[in-house]
Amino acid sequence: MSLQTSRFHGQEVVNSFNIFIDTEKSSLVGDKTSQGDDVKIHFEGSTIEAKDGEIIKLSLLNFTMFNNTYMVNQNNGRFNLRGSDGTAFNQTLQIEPKNYLNLKDIATAFATAVATELTSQTSAASFELTTIKPSSTTMSSTDDRLIDITLTAKNAGGSTVAHNLASLHIQIPESVGDAYCLLGGLRQDDTSDDAFNSLEVIVATNTVRIRGYHPAQRLTDPYVYLRCNNAQNGLETSVLSNDRGRYNADIINSDILAKMFKDVEFINYNSSTGEEYFLNLQQRKLSNLRLFLTDSKGRKLGRLSSQRDTGTAAGRSTTSGGVTTFENAQQSTLGNLYFTAVLRVDIIKKFDPRMLQSEAPIPAGMARKSQSVLTWADYGQPKF
Repeated sequence: MSLQTSRFHGQEVVNSFNIFIDTEKSSLVGDKTSQGDDVKIHFEGSTIEAKDGEIIKLSLLNFTMFNNTYMVNQNNGRFNLRGSDGTAFNQTLQIEPKNYLNLKDIATAFATAVATELTSQTSAASFELTTIKPSSTTMSSTDDRLIDITLTAKNAGGSTVAHNLASLHIQIPESVGDAYCLLGGLRQDDTSDDAFNSLEVIVATNTVRIRGYHPAQRLTDPYVYLRCNNAQNGLETSVLSNDRGRYNADIINSDILAKMFKDVEFINYNSSTGEEYFLNLQQRKLSNLRLFLTDSKGRKLGRLSSQRDTGTAAGRSTTSGGVTTFENAQQSTLGNLYFTAVLRVDIIKKFDPRMLQSEAPIPAGMARKSQSVLTWADYGQPKF
């Protein structure tokens, strides 16, 4: 194989090959704990080794998967509703997980979740959605994208009545997720502040008005992150792994191999140079590899931290107490949550000016024992 010059001065690629990966049936043909979005690859008899003075470099050339996740899911659709109508209540609610065409649909789903809970907590027969913004059903219309909804208390006959709510707060702490971004609200950092509102809530005699502070958005995670357990030379801001625990440092070691944009139907990446996403491994022997997908907070796609072992990110489900339970938990083993990828492996020889780069010369035989005329061996010295 011909030598190639790497983009690093003083280094050369001495061997190079591709690994083609398909994770669809990874739990059947490989590690039984593998899933379509979290695969453990064992090289068996094909262990990759580097010699002295060499390193192993992994680069992502191609990644493809169907986007079988939802724009609104458990990680960005949950919020706390705290209030009192003489009896205090505090419930975690969930905007129905699915893809939404426009912001009006999201605002309507949010309002429905609030109205349903208020109906069960107060003396009113029902709360009805009487005004809603954004009102446009397209994303290209002239609009400030601010959520503004009004819920009106009604009796069984449909007449407006007093609801007896003394207070109402909508709170979205970090532990609940990213719905504050979705709804254009505020994150609640001080969870001891019972009076905090992530959205403005105005309680009148027979109505409840809820307003966003900032423009709403249809999704909160436009990218998917491919991570690798062998990553050792990358860095990331700590928020990208926030789901794994709080960090005091701004920058931490990273296991991210690549960041890829999510389209409506596909997640696709093709390298243009082969150098955008890579890892330089410290170990000289590569016998196994774990590749797994997360969102921008280090969470498994569409799942809560408590559902790390659940194999489903989207599908038919029921929601209770703000937690969505999928009727089938095998999307990543028997379903359509998997990916294909192409990794390039380069064995790179590093140049060290303190070390002899060429092989040591074979010593010449003693002249008195030689049976022939000695030939000149050029070891870099001038020939006279």
